Parts: sequence; structure tokens; C-alpha cells
Amino acid sequence: MLFGCIHVPDFPVQAAIRHDCSDIFKSKPVVVLDGPESRQFIFSCNDAARRERIEVGASKAQLQIVPGVVMRKRRSEDEEAAQAALLDCGRALSPRVESTRPGEVIIDLSGAERLMGSPRLIGCRFVQLAAECNLHGRVGIAANPDAALHAARGFEGITIVESGKEAAALAQLPVGVLNPDPEVLESLLNWGITNFKALASLPEKSLAQRLGQLGLYLQQLARGRIERDLVPFRSITQFQESIDLEESVELLEPLSFVLNRVLGQLFARLRARSLATDHIQATFELEVHAERQMGAFPSGNPDSSVIHKKTVKLPIPSQDVRVFLKLLQLDLAAHPPMAPVKTIRVEAFPTRPRFNQVGLFQASAPEPAELEITIARLRAVVGEHDESGRLLVGFPVIKDSHKPESFDIVHLSSSEPKGEGSRPYASQGHLRVFRPPMTINVELSADEPTAVVIHGKRKKVLKASGPCCNNGAWWDEAAEWDHEEWDLTVNACGRLVYKAFRDCRSGKWVLAGRYD
Repeated sequence: MLFGCIHVPDFPVQAAIRHDCSDIFKSKPVVVLDGPESRQFIFSCNDAARRERIEVGASKAQLQIVPGVVMRKRRSEDEEAAQAALLDCGRALSPRVESTRPGEVIIDLSGAERLMGSPRLIGCRFVQLAAECNLHGRVGIAANPDAALHAARGFEGITIVESGKEAAALAQLPVGVLNPDPEVLESLLNWGITNFKALASLPEKSLAQRLGQLGLYLQQLARGRIERDLVPFRSITQFQESIDLEESVELLEPLSFVLNRVLGQLFARLRARSLATDHIQATFELEVHAERQMGAFPSGNPDSSVIHKKTVKLPIPSQDVRVFLKLLQLDLAAHPPMAPVKTIRVEAFPTRPRFNQVGLFQASAPEPAELEITIARLRAVVGEHDESGRLLVGFPVIKDSHKPESFDIVHLSSSEPKGEGSRPYASQGHLRVFRPPMTINVELSADEPTAVVIHGKRKKVLKASGPCCNNGAWWDEAAEWDHEEWDLTVNACGRLVYKAFRDCRSGKWVLAGRYD
């Protein structure tokens, strides 16, 4: 049996600053405040803050005498997301993962050496996965879960405890690593029991008389002899990250910087689980001041909590942060929020990655994700809809109609369904369509075209094929059409074949296109 444990020291602090710079935890004093605004106190702090003589439980007012302290307010969402990230790192190594305590995860590594190498290599991989989620952890690996847990709590870096030598490996750890009740810890310290070795050497009978079964249990933990089964954590398929900004953000550039950090943490969790996503949803909570921003809200008086949502979808799953960030940037530039952003929440909907095998002689094609960025950039330049409400950028589909030019534009990666009966566009021969159609004059003989006048120049019709009657939508006067279609071979610098329409209601002729 082999178990591994990762312990994140000062877990509330690391959870609160996980979206900040990666070196802030070790370089600056950081404190996490809790409690009501009027009586906030220090809930947790890092080593740099303790070196400045900052103590847990002190009031916020006492921090004013310490320069350069980074203060964060405790948020349960931050700690839940950080713990979920730790669990994702554990599942990247083993299917059996226990969420022991906030900031501590134990995994069953039995048989993992055959796939991932020595225990030290597994520990290095565990630390690397946590670092990708911006969490600095210690790893302990032992033959039972609690020995691995105490090794991770008490020693820096990666600690390997050999089977059968748990008592000697853990001997110098302080008894506080066992995390006993404060009364029990005080009693042990009063007896002069300061480390695991001293606790393990106490007579069992005398210890049981004074501390009962709890004392014997702590002694067995100090000796590294507790054997128990893991309590596997039920898998959660929700991937969500959020951040509260100290100062509201109005400009796209700083907002993109924060989004990059949030998306980076989110996709690190997806990669740890060997998952991808084709759909993310970004929710921005706006800071609204009714007296200053009344004109920005057409509905009237703005609510105190206005939500601005953005959804990005790709045609195939991806693990590329850059693609989703760029699509969000383009969307925010085209449709900016109506007020400064104070909270960002991003959720990814996981799916399995898609693997493509390209043929050796297959023509190269653009990556779907890169094509999606190009389409978004075109949409930002030309707009989204025309006067009739039809998309300007997307993929053409032919409507279930015989009316000429009866097509629509759809965005295949969007959630909007295609029109009923529509099908992907396929070229109907080699007809170069004129948009808009070209108005012409036609000379007739026995109801057949003999000559056409194009741009004031008369050209002889060598051959006329038609007419082919085409009409429909008689129930809708605005959409009704009634055409006669002709294929005209014209003598103009050689023989050119045109497609011409005659409107039976108005008698006007137009050139719809030319055959290549």
C-alpha cells in the first residue's frame, strides 16, 4: 500500500491570493480578514506576516503599524475553488482521492509506481500540478494515510516515509502536527511532551488513565501505526472560478489581464482531469451608482447588482486558454458592460478532448479554434446583423425554398438552431452571382430575347434557353415572386452565358449572374 498527501500551508491565505502573482505568498506579508466590517480580525496569515509579529486573532486596526501588508477578505468561494483544484490535482494521479481537510488531500497511490515511476517522481508531479493552480504545497508519501498526512504537515518539500520506519521518520515532529484539541495539547505540553518521539514512548496504561482512548489514538498516530481506509470524495463536474476585485475595472486591458489569470486557473484544473471544454460562461457583476449612471441604463433606475453575461462556444473542445480569452476580448470590445466590473465569475462546461488524425496527403486546413477567432474579428469589423436581421458573418445554408437567393447565415458554434429544412450550402454549378442583380433592357422577337442592352451597349443574343417559370409565396404579398428564368448566350468579346430573370408582374429584366 502507498498513499500520498499534499498539504497547503496557510490555506486560507493561498486561496485568497490564488489569482494574484505567484510569488506574492512568499515575498510579501499577507493576511486574511474575517468578521463584520466594523470588527474585522485576522483569520490567517503567512510566514512573512508572522515575521512582522502579526498574530492570528488580532484586529484590523493593528495592521496599520505594519507597512506593505496585503489584506484580503475571506471568501468561502475562494476556499471551495482552491480545494476543488487540489482534488483535481489528486485525480490526475489516482481515482481514489480523499478530501481530508481544507488544504489537505490524500490519494491512494497503490500500483502507481508502474505508470509514473518512483514515489519521489510522483511527489514532484503532485507539487507541479498544484503549482499550476497557483498553490504551494508540501507532499508526504507513506504506507498509511495518516503517516503521509503528518509528514506533509511537518516537513518542507517532498518527504518519503519508508514502510516500517514511520516512528523514526516522524519522531522529531511537534505534537501540534497531530492537531489535537486545545485542552489535550495544553496537557501534553505541560507534561513536557513536545514531539512525536516523546508521545510514542509514554506508557500506554498511564496515558489511557489520563487522556482515555483519545490519548492512545494520538500515540498510535505518533508511532505511524494507524491503518484505515480512505473516504473517497465524490467527483464534482463543475468547474468554476471567481474573483472579487479590490478596485472596479472600467477598461478592457486590465479586465483582460484579470480574465487571463482566472481562465488560467480554470484550464489548469481541466488539464489535470484530462478534460477540455467547448463552452464557457463569464458573469460580470457591475458596480452601479444610480446617481451617476442613470443614463447608461435604458430601463430606468438601475439595480444595485447588475449582471453582465458573456458566453463563448467553440465547434470542438479545446484546452487553449488563449482562444477563449481572445474571443471574450472581442465580444467585450463589441458589447462592453454598462458599468465598471467588480466581480468576475467564469464557469467551464467540461467534455472530453477531441483528437484528430490528419492524413499524410490531406490538404492543410485552418484549426477550428483559429477559424473561430477569425470569424469573431470579422464580426467585430462588419457587425453582426444586416437590415433584415440576418447574420453578416457565418456559414451559408440554403433555405427550403425555390426562391432565388433564398439562403441564410448561421453561426454553427452557437446554440441557435438552424432553420427548419435548411442544409449546408453547396455550389449549384459555376454561376458567378451578381449582387445586386444588374438591370438590363431586352429586345424580344416572338417572345424570345434577341438582344440585350448592358450598361448602354447592345449585345446580340446568340442562343436563348427558356423560359423556366418560378413563382411562390402567393399567400404573402411582400414575399411573393413570379419570375421567368432564361439562360442567354451573348456575343460579347467571345461567347458569354448569363442567367437572366424577367419579373412577370413588373416586366423588368435583370441579370442574376454569369456562368464561368
